[in-house]
Amino acid sequence: MNRSVVVSIAVLGVSVFASFANCASGQTPPTSVSRLFFASGEAFWQRLEQTTSIYWTDVPLREGLLRLAETHGVAIVLDRRCDPGEPVTLTVRQQSLRDVLSAIAHQRSCELGFLVPVVYIGPAEAASWLEIIAAQRRKELQALGRVGTAALRPSPASWPRLSTPRNLVLQWAREAGWQLANAEEIPHDLWPEANLPALTIADRITLVLFQFDLTYQVSETGVMTVAPLAPQNGEIKRFWVGNKTSVLAQRWEQQFPGCIVVPSGPEIVVQGPPETLRELARLASDLASSQQSRSSPNSTAAATTDPFAQRRFTVKDGRGTLEGVITQLSRQLGMEVQFDTEAARREGIRLDQLIEFRVTNATVDELWRAILEPRGLTFVRMGRTIRIFPASHTSAR
Repeated sequence: MNRSVVVSIAVLGVSVFASFANCASGQTPPTSVSRLFFASGEAFWQRLEQTTSIYWTDVPLREGLLRLAETHGVAIVLDRRCDPGEPVTLTVRQQSLRDVLSAIAHQRSCELGFLVPVVYIGPAEAASWLEIIAAQRRKELQALGRVGTAALRPSPASWPRLSTPRNLVLQWAREAGWQLANAEEIPHDLWPEANLPALTIADRITLVLFQFDLTYQVSETGVMTVAPLAPQNGEIKRFWVGNKTSVLAQRWEQQFPGCIVVPSGPEIVVQGPPETLRELARLASDLASSQQSRSSPNSTAAATTDPFAQRRFTVKDGRGTLEGVITQLSRQLGMEVQFDTEAARREGIRLDQLIEFRVTNATVDELWRAILEPRGLTFVRMGRTIRIFPASHTSAR
């Protein structure tokens, strides 16, 4: 059965989820859920696409996230730099769990990140780097052979109330067969009781140290050293590619050796220079076009790979600036937008023009067409990634 969603578009494109409140600094603990029945693998991504609603009035952030985690069986970790007691007032009706979590994060000036099978919520400037840094550490450990092997086997983890991150890292380092040379570099903090799903020791240590802007290295002799997280270069983009992400990620890694390429469920996360990411966006768009030409939008294959296949949207009175509506809608739907704004301006398409639109029980593509086509724009969509360009540039496909 299709899921119908009513999307509200604010005047002048002001996002209904945006907030200028900063995450509180200080010694605040991470959030996890006190149960062991977490989704993993494909089920993790399927649960993130399940429809849910929240009607929160002054709900403490940590309490609300715990409730969602327990209800959906998805592990959620709140970064220690975010205030867990900050009250959240938010109503989101009949949207995917991923979109709901994104809305909560945005209201607290945070972003979603992933360390599968964990959803991470943390500072906006940091969240997207978690997967990349974790992938770097795993790759380094793989190169060490036997020294890194024990740290790459996933297993559940838990700790009691008032545990310290320093002791957790010491314990996991011992389990991996390493000697931690400078434990004193990990700041003192007290964390609540928690259970995590099956993660490698490498990823657990990354998840803890990342919240202090720290990372680690392991020598060939098994000595682990904690170090400050170096400034990160380049940009990060997520590309929805559906099936066979591991195969495609390996191909991209070989084709673009200067990038870090990480398969993440139905998506591929890439860190690299802007020009390479633009080339990958073109490749992803070409792949989307070829998939669309081979299969009907109503086919079973499309329904199982497209996160929007079963969703329908109704907008009764959509209005705002063209650029504002695109920005807000993509944020509400958790989509990555690649918009050739310079090409649009060259074609005389004003991004600040006021627009109005209406749709009833529309697919996500019909919704985007209602916004873009009357303004001389078109698009290619692949899952949660949408590439927008002038309709006159048909060769951009």
